[in-house]
Amino acid sequence: MNLKKDFGKRLKEIRQQKNFTQFQLAELSGIDEKHLSYIERGGSFPKADLIEKFAQILNVNICDFFNFQHLKPKQELISEITDKLQNTDYKQLQYFYKMIMHF
Repeated sequence: MNLKKDFGKRLKEIRQQKNFTQFQLAELSGIDEKHLSYIERGGSFPKADLIEKFAQILNVNICDFFNFQHLKPKQELISEITDKLQNTDYKQLQYFYKMIMHF
């Protein structure tokens, strides 16, 4: 795990989900767009007050920036999903099937 890189990926993911451009988030948080880009690429880690600003602007909890489970390598995700599916009852399996096929 690389905290700076994982935090940056998660920040970018949340920013995009909330339909903010880098320019918009940078401007609202009082930093240069290049600095935000550097953070999102994992080049630096923001101070606590900047993380608080990001959370406020994006309307998320600070802990959301540190939820990295889904950023695992592809094979690890597949393995965990397979294990979960192997250990589930038929009704849940049908539910998972519907969810997956919906995408």
